[in-house]
Amino acid sequence: MPWLGIGMWCNGCPPRGCEDDEAIIHGYCCGCSFPLDNLPVLCPEFLQCPLNLHGLCHDYEYMMRCCC
Repeated sequence: MPWLGIGMWCNGCPPRGCEDDEAIIHGYCCGCSFPLDNLPVLCPEFLQCPLNLHGLCHDYEYMMRCCC
């Protein structure tokens, strides 16, 4: 509910597709996804997840709600 000052404002999306977006790939593979998120993303074995997932999960949620 962004109009009440609660939640997330959508203010633009990157020019590339969701399946190529770094926040989507890392977020999906590193545990930021929700149970109903079903994306055509393959998690590479060499992917290293950050120790602090707060920023990554915020970016993932923004992309999922606003762009994908």
